[in-house]
Amino acid sequence: MPRDRSPFTLRAALRRQAVLVCALVVLVVIVVIGATGRAPLAGVLLGGELVVLALLRALLSAQAVGALAIRPRPVDVTVMLVLAAGLFALAGAPNL
Repeated sequence: MPRDRSPFTLRAALRRQAVLVCALVVLVVIVVIGATGRAPLAGVLLGGELVVLALLRALLSAQAVGALAIRPRPVDVTVMLVLAAGLFALAGAPNL
Protein backbone atom coordinates (compact mmCIF):
# COMPACT_ATOMS: atom_id res chain seq x y z
CA MET A 1 0.00 0.00 0.00
CA PRO A 2 1.69 3.29 -1.11
CA ARG A 3 1.99 6.04 1.44
CA ASP A 4 0.52 9.43 0.60
CA ARG A 5 3.19 12.05 1.07
CA SER A 6 2.16 15.17 2.90
CA PRO A 7 2.52 18.44 0.98
CA PHE A 8 3.27 20.18 4.28
CA THR A 9 6.69 18.69 4.95
CA LEU A 10 9.97 20.54 4.59
CA ARG A 11 10.99 18.24 1.74
CA ALA A 12 7.81 19.06 -0.18
CA ALA A 13 8.32 22.80 0.39
CA LEU A 14 11.93 22.62 -0.82
CA ARG A 15 10.83 20.67 -3.89
CA ARG A 16 8.21 23.31 -4.73
CA GLN A 17 10.66 26.17 -4.23
CA ALA A 18 13.83 24.61 -5.66
CA VAL A 19 14.62 27.57 -7.93
CA LEU A 20 14.18 30.05 -5.09
CA VAL A 21 16.31 28.02 -2.68
CA CYS A 22 19.13 27.76 -5.24
CA ALA A 23 18.88 31.49 -5.98
CA LEU A 24 19.13 32.31 -2.28
CA VAL A 25 22.18 30.07 -1.82
CA VAL A 26 23.89 31.80 -4.75
CA LEU A 27 22.88 35.18 -3.30
CA VAL A 28 24.55 34.35 0.03
CA VAL A 29 27.77 33.44 -1.80
CA ILE A 30 27.62 36.72 -3.77
CA VAL A 31 27.07 38.74 -0.58
CA VAL A 32 30.09 37.08 1.03
CA ILE A 33 32.18 37.94 -2.05
CA GLY A 34 30.99 41.55 -1.83
CA ALA A 35 31.67 41.71 1.90
CA THR A 36 35.26 40.66 1.33
CA GLY A 37 35.86 43.87 -0.61
CA ARG A 38 35.19 42.76 -4.16
CA ALA A 39 32.08 44.84 -4.79
CA PRO A 40 32.42 45.14 -8.59
CA LEU A 41 32.70 41.36 -8.92
CA ALA A 42 29.71 40.90 -6.61
CA GLY A 43 27.71 43.37 -8.72
CA VAL A 44 28.51 41.52 -11.92
CA LEU A 45 27.65 38.17 -10.32
CA LEU A 46 24.38 39.51 -8.94
CA GLY A 47 23.48 40.93 -12.35
CA GLY A 48 24.29 37.55 -13.89
CA GLU A 49 22.10 35.81 -11.35
CA LEU A 50 19.22 38.12 -12.24
CA VAL A 51 19.69 37.37 -15.95
CA VAL A 52 19.61 33.62 -15.23
CA LEU A 53 16.50 34.02 -13.07
CA ALA A 54 14.84 36.09 -15.80
CA LEU A 55 15.57 33.34 -18.32
CA LEU A 56 14.20 30.69 -15.96
CA ARG A 57 11.09 32.78 -15.38
CA ALA A 58 10.65 33.21 -19.13
CA LEU A 59 11.12 29.55 -19.98
CA LEU A 60 9.61 27.62 -17.06
CA SER A 61 6.03 27.46 -15.86
CA ALA A 62 4.85 29.44 -12.87
CA GLN A 63 4.56 26.24 -10.87
CA ALA A 64 8.17 25.32 -11.65
CA VAL A 65 9.65 28.65 -10.51
CA GLY A 66 7.51 28.80 -7.39
CA ALA A 67 7.65 32.06 -5.48
CA LEU A 68 9.56 33.84 -8.25
CA ALA A 69 6.31 34.00 -10.23
CA ILE A 70 4.70 37.01 -8.60
CA ARG A 71 3.41 39.12 -11.46
CA PRO A 72 2.62 38.29 -15.06
CA ARG A 73 5.58 36.67 -16.84
CA PRO A 74 6.53 39.64 -19.09
CA VAL A 75 6.55 42.01 -16.11
CA ASP A 76 8.72 39.67 -13.99
CA VAL A 77 11.22 39.13 -16.81
CA THR A 78 11.38 42.84 -17.69
CA VAL A 79 11.91 43.91 -14.07
CA MET A 80 14.70 41.37 -13.53
CA LEU A 81 16.46 42.33 -16.77
CA VAL A 82 16.24 46.06 -15.99
CA LEU A 83 17.67 45.45 -12.51
CA ALA A 84 20.44 43.31 -14.01
CA ALA A 85 21.33 46.06 -16.52
CA GLY A 86 21.49 48.59 -13.69
CA LEU A 87 23.76 46.34 -11.67
CA PHE A 88 26.05 45.78 -14.64
CA ALA A 89 26.25 49.55 -15.17
CA LEU A 90 26.99 50.21 -11.51
CA ALA A 91 29.58 47.43 -11.34
CA GLY A 92 31.43 49.01 -14.25
CA ALA A 93 31.39 52.48 -12.70
CA PRO A 94 34.77 53.86 -11.58
CA ASN A 95 35.61 54.23 -7.88
CA LEU A 96 33.18 51.58 -6.73
